[in-house]
Amino acid sequence: MTDDIAGQSSSLVPEVARKAFASSSNYEKVRQGYPADAVRFFLQNLRLLDDSTACKKKVLELGSGTGKFTRVMLEIVNKQNVTVIASDPLEEMCKEFKQHQPDTEIIQCTAERIGLLDASIDVVIACQCFHWFANPTALEEIHRVLVTDGFLGLIWAVCDFSVPWLARLWEFMAPLYKEKSIVCPYDEKWKDVFSSTRRRLFSDLEGNLDYSLSFPIKDLHDAYHFFSSLSVIASGNESTQKSFRQLFYKVIREEFEDKGVAFEQVPFKIYLYWCNKIN
Repeated sequence: MTDDIAGQSSSLVPEVARKAFASSSNYEKVRQGYPADAVRFFLQNLRLLDDSTACKKKVLELGSGTGKFTRVMLEIVNKQNVTVIASDPLEEMCKEFKQHQPDTEIIQCTAERIGLLDASIDVVIACQCFHWFANPTALEEIHRVLVTDGFLGLIWAVCDFSVPWLARLWEFMAPLYKEKSIVCPYDEKWKDVFSSTRRRLFSDLEGNLDYSLSFPIKDLHDAYHFFSSLSVIASGNESTQKSFRQLFYKVIREEFEDKGVAFEQVPFKIYLYWCNKIN
């Protein structure tokens, strides 16, 4: 990709994302991974583990970040006839990705401007990122690069905010997500974008919410650094970050330390969705 296109790609990234993900090394250090059983199920439904296929399949992963999902995917498909092309709109993320996955191609692009040929990709995957480009332009572009009947797969790992101590943190964060117009997978309204295009581009979404993840935590500071890396906190002003820090340690003290309960993990729910290109 030329420097001009790469620069344009970066300029299309929302300001909140550019601020939140400015430190790619921190993202790699503090963020959770993805459970292999959920990823395997996901890839099966994207027809990437079908041994009967005689054709080599190409996968484009949008918003690959540092490659946390990519690594799990490649471990599962490593004996399959699958080629993965990673992508991210931020140059620093692309550089960090190559440090961890030097043998995997990565291109700098946004979902709205993918520098690949028409009908050149069998499966497009968006892991932990569709909320950044849930718009008709991105769907049109994804549709363009997919082959006939190609798949679009969406996956998120999100803290289980039904858990009481996480619900207290969510009370603080929810207004910030709303203020910044960031859609969340547990809010069904994000699906409305699929009916907002000029013509129908994809089949009805199928999904699965049966998988979960227990993200192990070394200590309180480890946990705090994870939560403070979330976009609405990391991109917030000094007052927002200070208030969240105070709340976090207050919640942990009241929900764990005062009750003599060990704080060892953060529970996540895994959201999986997929659909086919039509028309």
